[in-house]
Amino acid sequence: MIRDVTANASLVDLPNRRVVRRAPSTVGLIGAAFGYAAALTPSLLPHALTFLLLLTALGTLAGYAIGATASWAANKIPWVRRHHPRRWIQFAIVAVTWLPALVFTPVSVGWQAEQQSALDMPSTLPGTVTVVAVTAVVAALLLIAGRSIRLATNKIAALLTRRGPLHGWVSRRQPSHVHRSVLAVRVAVAGVLIVAGFVAIQVGLGLLISSYDAENAGASGQSPARVGANSGSPDSLAPWSTLGREGRFYVSNAMAPAAIEAVTEEPAEVPVRVYVGMQQGQTPAERSDLAVAELDRVGAWDREYLAIMAATGTGWIDPDAINSMEIVTGGDVTSVAVQYSAVPSWIGFVVDPETTQVQNDSTVNAILAAWRAKPEGERPTLILFGESLGAFGSQAAWPEGSTPEEVTAEIKHIVWIGPPSQSRLWKQWQADRTAGPMWQPVIGDSAIARTYISDVELEQAIPSEGPVITFSAHPNDPVVYWSPDLLLQKPDWLDQPLGPGVDPHMRWFPVITYLQVGMDLISGGAPPEVGHNYAADAGPAIALTVNPAGWTPAKTQSLVKALPSLHYETG
Repeated sequence: MIRDVTANASLVDLPNRRVVRRAPSTVGLIGAAFGYAAALTPSLLPHALTFLLLLTALGTLAGYAIGATASWAANKIPWVRRHHPRRWIQFAIVAVTWLPALVFTPVSVGWQAEQQSALDMPSTLPGTVTVVAVTAVVAALLLIAGRSIRLATNKIAALLTRRGPLHGWVSRRQPSHVHRSVLAVRVAVAGVLIVAGFVAIQVGLGLLISSYDAENAGASGQSPARVGANSGSPDSLAPWSTLGREGRFYVSNAMAPAAIEAVTEEPAEVPVRVYVGMQQGQTPAERSDLAVAELDRVGAWDREYLAIMAATGTGWIDPDAINSMEIVTGGDVTSVAVQYSAVPSWIGFVVDPETTQVQNDSTVNAILAAWRAKPEGERPTLILFGESLGAFGSQAAWPEGSTPEEVTAEIKHIVWIGPPSQSRLWKQWQADRTAGPMWQPVIGDSAIARTYISDVELEQAIPSEGPVITFSAHPNDPVVYWSPDLLLQKPDWLDQPLGPGVDPHMRWFPVITYLQVGMDLISGGAPPEVGHNYAADAGPAIALTVNPAGWTPAKTQSLVKALPSLHYETG
């Protein structure tokens, strides 16, 4: 007769009592020491106090998890189980590992201080004791949380197999198979909990997105009094109420000809701004068609220039970028932007990168189709500008494998600022570079596409004739260099020589560097010309790329000096 599983609690209820309270893994503690020390090394940007402590705790826990997993796998080998070192030896190894890690703490804090000073960032560093104490507490809490989830999984599985609906199935198994059956139930329960966790995350993201959508719809403090012929005007096909918060700021602040003339000392025209909010149209194609209809309404095809402005995740267009566009073109330009979301770019890039690609692909190609329909000698010169997620999305308008010559066949002037690492063309052209480091690749023969790493380089660059693609990418911008590949692969951008602004003490560590640069993404607060702050780059990049007849380096300097006073409020 087959034995009832409940008669053998040791098979069904494997030692749960000490899941949470059992002693930590020796190899896990060794891994934790390495994770702790690695997490304290410099990243692309110095971290504010909260982020530094959280990152150190995560690095410690990651090291522990890797070590504990390796120990668990090794213990499946009989020889390893028979040759465990004595407890005092294990303790000595842990102590020898952790002692240098703790001694390293003030050294690493000093590196952080040097990095903050070099990048002109405020010093917000804790003392050594604070780092060690907070890291230990947070890492322990995270470890306890993980063990508690494991305990809950085991308890649920035991309940199902001893008293629940699976009791009969398990009790009919051969004794030698009971353990395997219970393990299968535990795996299934763990799977359900993981799915539930993902669902909870999705619900949380949904609530977060809803809050951003509500903020986007609000029009507090905004008035349509200054829109002129722009979108949002009484004659517009895109009503004021549909533009979204960033769209309303955008159309309300077109430059006056007098302000343009003050910079260029040349006669200027009245620029026109077209904007389609995400509330208009149910699909990207509908919003793109509306954008083209708005271009028809304002007579965009009769202008000298038509600028496609690829928005960031919130629908934001950099005021310095659009002001520069209108100054450099003498106001003889219609700009058009289409909103696709209301969330910050880093959230959009991590959670839903496809939306910006689909919308920008649709917008660019809809405008190109309308442009091609005009007589060849009567078409405006096309310009494309994309920053951050806008740079990522707008590059999707071309298929993989496209060359600079193919990209500029119709759009002759392109500026991409702070392109995320997975941007289609940026990633491809970095990998296929003919010379130079990854952070400043030579693309082809560099006749068309060039990469600049600072506003100074942009201001000093010599304009070229013909089509131009200008990349502006800071070597210490985490948006440009964070990638899933960092988990297990050293990036080329950490090869010597390092880019300006990258700390010489930065090293690649599996998993840890991925966490570090990921934390850089959300820490924010970088001053101009550091990280993802390109406030000083847009003006000279647009001047260099468009370079209309009669434009001079002196005008670029006048533009750069004027931009701070022309900056307007955004959301």
